[in-house]
Amino acid sequence: MERPSGAAGGEGGRRGGGATQNRRGKRRQRKPKNPAGAGDSGAASSAQQPQYREDSFSSLTEDITCSICLDDLTDPVYIACGHTFCRGCITTHWGTPHPHGYLCPECRASCPRNHIVPDYRLGNLVSKIKQGIQERNAMQEHLLAMEPDHPIQLVWADRSGRLNLNQSEACDCFLNTQYSHYPVFLLCIIGEKRRGKSFLMNYIMRALRSMEMGEEFTLGADDEALKGFEWSPGTESTTKGIWMWNRPFILDHKGGKTAVFLLDTEGSLDIGSDRETCIKLSALSLFLSSHLIFNVASNLKETELDYMEMYLNMGEEYGTQNLQHLDILVRDWYNSKKWDRDVAHFYISREIENLQQRNSYPKVLWSLKSNQTRCFLLPHPGKGITGESKGRLQDMDEDFQESLRSYVYEVIRVVCTHIKLNVYGEILTSAHIFSMLKEFMEVLDRQKYGFSSPMEMFYAIKNQRLMGDIENEFEEFLKNQSSLTLPPTLRVKASEKYSELLVKYQQSLLGNSTSSREAMLMDLEVALLKRQEKFCSDFTTRFTMNAVGVGITAGLGVYGVLGAAAARGTVVLATQPVVATGGRAVAMEVASGAVSMLKTGMVAMLGRFFR
Repeated sequence: MERPSGAAGGEGGRRGGGATQNRRGKRRQRKPKNPAGAGDSGAASSAQQPQYREDSFSSLTEDITCSICLDDLTDPVYIACGHTFCRGCITTHWGTPHPHGYLCPECRASCPRNHIVPDYRLGNLVSKIKQGIQERNAMQEHLLAMEPDHPIQLVWADRSGRLNLNQSEACDCFLNTQYSHYPVFLLCIIGEKRRGKSFLMNYIMRALRSMEMGEEFTLGADDEALKGFEWSPGTESTTKGIWMWNRPFILDHKGGKTAVFLLDTEGSLDIGSDRETCIKLSALSLFLSSHLIFNVASNLKETELDYMEMYLNMGEEYGTQNLQHLDILVRDWYNSKKWDRDVAHFYISREIENLQQRNSYPKVLWSLKSNQTRCFLLPHPGKGITGESKGRLQDMDEDFQESLRSYVYEVIRVVCTHIKLNVYGEILTSAHIFSMLKEFMEVLDRQKYGFSSPMEMFYAIKNQRLMGDIENEFEEFLKNQSSLTLPPTLRVKASEKYSELLVKYQQSLLGNSTSSREAMLMDLEVALLKRQEKFCSDFTTRFTMNAVGVGITAGLGVYGVLGAAAARGTVVLATQPVVATGGRAVAMEVASGAVSMLKTGMVAMLGRFFR
């Protein structure tokens, strides 16, 4: 192996040198090439292509091989010319005298025998590469031993439109101890039915599988039938609800591992008359994803803009890190010859101009201008793929095949940098995703108010969270009341706070649905009144018991009871006029309790006197 400071190569007369030269020749021929069209990708932003090599660990082993024993370096040392060998190999090789001195087996340069320097860093590198190869082989054996991969239905809607979570499958997938602590990348695709979402996801899956096995980026063989998420050409929808691959793809990145989950949806934008279910499915997909593919046909329509606006509002509500990366993928682009980055940029610029003229969808407009949003164009796949096709690459038009390979590569390229983060920028694991999924399903299940648009649903969720905040504020107010406060005074304060919070909530309500706003306001009124009555009732009971207890402690005599009652305000409470109507009743209750104890005290005192 040659160090960066080593001499230039010489003759390869010996067996070791020749073998090394052959290996170097192989390495020169194995330069990875860009996927077709990657240089003209439809991405709105570009980045340098990473080096995906076929069997990357194997290529590294060629660089850590001793050219004498043709095996991995053991106790590596380098000599004066810069070449590296096993210590035992070079010592044995120089054990036989040579008329021209001690020559390097690689470059035939004359080197002093006493200049043999240990290369500890290279030794550590060799150990790490060997460990990596062992782990890679173990992963391959594990994948081969696993049951066949398959899609699972994560969420489905029943006849009433209620969403149901497949908890058993979700638990098995997200809480698997083998990877539940890994950072996650969750790729989701939404859009109208029959627009090739499952078709695209299956090709992304092929590329991920090759990366997981440590192989070169590929979409598979030209004649390989497409398998994975169910798909078929035609007009009938196949996938209903939200489907997920039954396991993540585990990718290595900078010494760590990332769990890549794939979500496929159908009916997220077009469940027919059941619009609420449609909106809920979309909201759930948007909430979970760390990278969203918005699959659109030809151009952005009103429906898609509605969903994008909701998507971005949801991101703001739950933390922008949750919904940060967006691809707008335009399908069936009319010009199969022009779909590169410049054309995609022109397309987005035109959409921005249209939105500016309409003065609508402010968050969509902001998003289209953001560096976090990318645009890609895919031409029509051709007649060969839309008929009775098995989804093979050879059935596609050449232009579509090239653009597909380019786009899939762009998605794969950013997998490990688009991991899921929370609002504080902290890395989330698949275990966190499971908790988030359950929590958001509960939020959706509580939405009993109807909504007819994506934004109305966002408003409903926002209003529900505001209601919870108001209830918490009222609860905190009640807890902070002094135990010395008179019950009528407390009731007046609670009533004033109740009215104040109702006005605050009414002014904060979002949305254009009057009926929904009125229903939520009424729900809050009922909740606050119920909490107020319970707290005031409990407070009055405690107050009375405290007053009586102090009277008894002071002595079982008339003066003791009266003194204690006066000290606690009981007698005053019984004699002073009470302004509030509700307070008068409470005062009478407390006074009655005090009088009862006075009678008891007098009887006890007289009994002792006459005894």
